[in-house]
Amino acid sequence: TLALPTQYNGSFPVFSLYAGKNFKMGNLKLNSRVVAQYVEDNLPIRIPNLVTYNSLYYSNWIFKKALFIQFGIDIWYNTSYYADAYMPVTSVFYNQNVKKIGNYPYVDAFVNFKIKNARIFVKLAHLNSGLMGNRYYMVPHYPMYDRSFKFGVSWVFND
Repeated sequence: TLALPTQYNGSFPVFSLYAGKNFKMGNLKLNSRVVAQYVEDNLPIRIPNLVTYNSLYYSNWIFKKALFIQFGIDIWYNTSYYADAYMPVTSVFYNQNVKKIGNYPYVDAFVNFKIKNARIFVKLAHLNSGLMGNRYYMVPHYPMYDRSFKFGVSWVFND
């Protein structure tokens, strides 16, 4: 907690349980992954008790199978916990007991297209930025990115 590098000589168990399932109803799909994990409080590693990632999307071929389209949302969430803080002077992470992070869903909206050899994606990352307060951190005192727009094109040229 003093932000000085030290070596932990003991061992520590991390108990985790992972479950994942892909659901499909016609062209509507839901991909879910959940990790439940536990570490004793007196150990030097801290992790959230629950992490979940879900992707709900619709995908289909349209225009006589000339265009593949996929659109939906991704939701990532973890429970609150005392995450390690970062000390830039020594370039190390250290335990802190002041600020809990987590308990905040990150929502992304996306659209993907595929036309012959070209793939195009458009994404509105962190769609819910600022709607639930400005408390989205991955590391204490270092906020996650705000809402952003991303896009890309991948085009394979071949004969």
